[in-house]
Amino acid sequence: MTLWEEIKYKMLNSSSAVNQIVLINLVVFAVVSIFKLSLFFFNLSEAANAAINYLYVPGDFKLFLFRIWTPITYQFMHTGIFHILFNMLMFYFMGTILHDFLGSKKVWITYLGGGIIGALVFLISYSIFPVFAASRSLGFLVGASGSVMAITAAAATLIPEFEVMLFGVFRVKLKWLALGLILIDIAGIPSGNPGGGIAHLGGAFFGMLYILSIQGRVNNPFSKLFNNLNKIIPKSSKPDEKIIYREKVYSNTESKKANNRQAKRNGRPNQDEIDAILDKISNSGYDSLTKEEKEILFRASE
Repeated sequence: MTLWEEIKYKMLNSSSAVNQIVLINLVVFAVVSIFKLSLFFFNLSEAANAAINYLYVPGDFKLFLFRIWTPITYQFMHTGIFHILFNMLMFYFMGTILHDFLGSKKVWITYLGGGIIGALVFLISYSIFPVFAASRSLGFLVGASGSVMAITAAAATLIPEFEVMLFGVFRVKLKWLALGLILIDIAGIPSGNPGGGIAHLGGAFFGMLYILSIQGRVNNPFSKLFNNLNKIIPKSSKPDEKIIYREKVYSNTESKKANNRQAKRNGRPNQDEIDAILDKISNSGYDSLTKEEKEILFRASE
């Protein structure tokens, strides 16, 4: 089996939300690109762009009332090859981490919910802030960035101490990676892409709040939205395999026992407890955990 055949097989036959979402984005990008190319040859590029704009979130709220489907459709639209490449690479990396802990359904909820909240924050901002008055009718929101930020913030909230290799060189904890991306968005709003930056912050807020809500740490105001998304999303797959928590791999029994003794002295859960909880998540999902088990996982991530 060639590399492309293997990738295609995984995309089409996997029940993983990560693969499903990446595939949808790639297919939509290909279809839109072919559509634009076809009309280009007949000197109808403006007509193509006008048609595609019906899938973007408009900055004008009055116009949005006639395009109420756009908070969903814009999440799967991209304006160029580098736009979709960066978003999908980031999503695949962070989405895989979140999927391994929570399964497909919650990845779908985080992706769609983050995109919807990002779109609403974008619309509200363009409607009430004077700085956008002149560009309101011209502004639009497109891309999966808000959804990707929701996934990133969710993963960082669930396992903040989990370490990843940035650019294959720097070891960074998820909480610092998410914080850095949020600060970049904040700094870029006045000078770069204000609409996109605002939507990214809305998505990040949703991702963080969603994880805190399923952990029982906050009473979320979006419970109705969560429940509605839960109804329309297909039954989730179980996480494919257990992640070694915080990338701690034990080479032998003695090192594991030593770590457990150290954890006990520090008042922290030991690795046996964590492994048992992660096994339960792999078999039954996060919601199957008891209150005590969720508390153990929370203390382990501090």
